[in-house]
Amino acid sequence: MSSESPQITTDACDSLDASALTSSAFSSTSTLETADLTWLMHRAADVLRADFDSVAKAAGLADLRDWLVLSVVTDGIPRTQLEIARQLRIDKTTLVSVLDRLDKHGFIVRSSSSTDRRVRIPVATEAGRAIFVRVTLDRDAAIAARLSDVPEAEQRALRSALWAIASAPST
Repeated sequence: MSSESPQITTDACDSLDASALTSSAFSSTSTLETADLTWLMHRAADVLRADFDSVAKAAGLADLRDWLVLSVVTDGIPRTQLEIARQLRIDKTTLVSVLDRLDKHGFIVRSSSSTDRRVRIPVATEAGRAIFVRVTLDRDAAIAARLSDVPEAEQRALRSALWAIASAPST
C-alpha cells in the first residue's frame, strides 16, 4: 500500500475560491453568502434541539429521543424494538435505554408479540399519549418563537429545502 498523499491538480485548485480555503467555517468576517452551509445547518439544528430539549425536560421527558420514540409508539402501528430502532436510525442499545426510561415513568408498556413471545412491542400508555401531545404543542410554540423574525414564505422555503435534502436518496 502506498503512503503517498492524493495529488490535487492545479486545474482543480484554479476552480476553488482561495478565501473559502483560508477561512474557518464561521468567523467574524463570515456573511450569509460566505458562511459554510454545513456549519450553518449544524448550528441551526443545535439551537432548535436545545429549544426542543428544554420543552421536553419541562414536560418530564429526557430529551428529543424520548419524544421521537413516543411519536412512533403513539401512531397505532405495532412495531418491534428492532423496527423502531431502524426507523429512528438509533442504536438498539440506545433505544433500550430510552424505552426503559419511558417505561419507568409510565409512558409506555412493553407487550409480547402475538406471534413470538420473545419479541417485545412497546405501546404508549394514556399518559404517554398525553405527554406526546403536550410536548408536540410546546415544541411547535418554541419553534414558532424561534422563527418569529423569519417571514412565513422563508419558513416554507426552509422547510421545503430541508425536506429535499433529508428525503433525497443516499449516494
